Amino acid sequence: MTHLSHERSEKEATAFLAAFKARTDGHAPLLTSDKLPVYVAALIANYSTPEPPPAQRWRGRPRRTPRRVLDVQSLYAQVDKRREQGRVVEVRRRIIFGARDIITKVLDGQQINTAYVERDNLTSRQTNGRLVRKTLSHSKKSYCLRRHLELEDAVFNFVRPHQALRIAVSQPTPGRKWQQRSPAMAAGLTDHIWSLEELLSYRVPPPKG
Repeated sequence: MTHLSHERSEKEATAFLAAFKARTDGHAPLLTSDKLPVYVAALIANYSTPEPPPAQRWRGRPRRTPRRVLDVQSLYAQVDKRREQGRVVEVRRRIIFGARDIITKVLDGQQINTAYVERDNLTSRQTNGRLVRKTLSHSKKSYCLRRHLELEDAVFNFVRPHQALRIAVSQPTPGRKWQQRSPAMAAGLTDHIWSLEELLSYRVPPPKG
C-alpha cells in the first residue's frame, strides 16, 4: 500500500508515479491520497494503455490521442477531511478505482488512510528546516533542496534506528532484549546501524557507463 502526499502538481505527481513504477514490478499497488485531483490524472497516465483503434472507422475527424484504458488491477482510494476552524470534523473515505472486497483484503483490517505519509511528512519537517511552513529557512534554489532531501533520506534509512523494525535477540541479556535496526538493515542493504561520520565519509561508486 502506498500513500501519496498532497503537496504536488499534476506534472510532479505524474513524474513521481512514473519513477515509482520504474522501481517496482510495474503493477499498481493500493494507492491512497487526499482529495487532490492531480493523482487521478497521474494514475491514469502511468497505469493505463491506449485504447485500441476501432475495427470500423466512422465519419468525422479521428481523435489525435486515443483514450486511455486503466489497468483493471488498479486500486485507488481517497481520504477527504473536512475542517472547521483548523480542526478536522469529518473524514470521508471513497474508493475511486478497484473493487471494495479486494481493497478490504489488501488493507487487512485497516481503514483507508494517509497516516503513514502524513507521519513521514512530519518527520521530514522536524529534521529538515527547508520544509517547514511559514519559515525563513526555505530553499531559494531547488538544487539545494534536492541535496538536503537526499541527505535526510540517507540519514533516515542508514543512521536512525526505528522501533517498529527492531527484532528480539535470540539470547536476551539484562538490559538487552531487542536488536535495533534501521530501514537499510531491514532491507538487507547493511548489517549495522551507521554513524553519521560513516555515512558522510562513504564513497559512492560512480554510475555505470
